[in-house]
Amino acid sequence: MKVVAFNGSPKKNGNTYEAIKAVAAELEKENIEVEIVHVGNKIIRGCMDCGGCSRNMNERCVMQNDEVNDWIQR
Repeated sequence: MKVVAFNGSPKKNGNTYEAIKAVAAELEKENIEVEIVHVGNKIIRGCMDCGGCSRNMNERCVMQNDEVNDWIQR
């Protein structure tokens, strides 16, 4: 099993990161892989409800430069 934790704080190594690290340490004790992704400094566009992700059958946003596509695949 793998858990991807998203740190949305603008402070990459702030309190939110420390909390995520604490949770990650407990998960890793149970042999659960953890990846922390810092998104606090990224521009994340909201869903436009265009339905393109459903039509293209791969559940990826039609906005090609949307990093969320990569994050979801993790």
